[in-house]
Amino acid sequence: MTHVLDRPGIVLGIAALVLNEGATDENARAVIAAAVDEGVVALDTARAYARLDDDGVGERLAAEGRDRRPGLPIITKAGHYRAGASAWHSDGSVERIRTDAARSAELLGAPVDLLLLHRADRVDDLEQSVATLAALRDEGLVRAIGLSNASVELIDRALTVAPIDAVQNRLGLGVDSFDEYRHCREAGIDFFGYAPFGGPRAAPLATRVPHVAALATQRGTSVHRLVLEVMLAVLPGYWPVIGSTRVASVRDAVAAMSEPIDDELRDALLGDLESRGVAV
Repeated sequence: MTHVLDRPGIVLGIAALVLNEGATDENARAVIAAAVDEGVVALDTARAYARLDDDGVGERLAAEGRDRRPGLPIITKAGHYRAGASAWHSDGSVERIRTDAARSAELLGAPVDLLLLHRADRVDDLEQSVATLAALRDEGLVRAIGLSNASVELIDRALTVAPIDAVQNRLGLGVDSFDEYRHCREAGIDFFGYAPFGGPRAAPLATRVPHVAALATQRGTSVHRLVLEVMLAVLPGYWPVIGSTRVASVRDAVAAMSEPIDDELRDALLGDLESRGVAV
């Protein structure tokens, strides 16, 4: 099976570094630099990760991060854009996707490694949007294409138009089902899961994976690091997209890539998921 990325691992999402209240470029650069230096396998951004006075900040910060490690893949997204202080609009038209892709390539200084239709659940004509992405791939402006925020039904509709390389959906541990991940796995499509810890509105991670949390206490490490360790081990074809906004937290998360997995930890996570009715 050919993958978008050449190895499993953790992806740093840039959204919170740009969009959170009080976010600064100085902090974003520090977190991205730490993530790149510690070994993240890709950076994730979007045309929508923008400010009203700077449509390219998210992609520009990603490109600066890649300067620290030339060749580091960058994922970005099209068809969704900032329209106001707290407003975003979706537009999957041919013109919009082509314009977005060209702007992304300009900001990144290279063809886009992976371009996703940002809000596949909100476009008027999914088939037209996917056909446009496929044409961009054929033309060489992007290397790989896919969907973000897509149900199983939307994934299947996309596949009637053209092969897609990846899907990026929310996959909050103990919060969301694994249906789309399993569907992508069966279809040979890479899956990128954002908000792997459930996001800011979810119950604390330790309450959703109590057995893993107990092991974290015993081992003197963070439950977040242990969760990432075991997810990387038990979910082939899955890349967690973390939203760290602090240097310390991104270093802790990325350290999970180099930690060995053992049966006790594996069984703890699988047991926690089973108790919540989630089948991997």
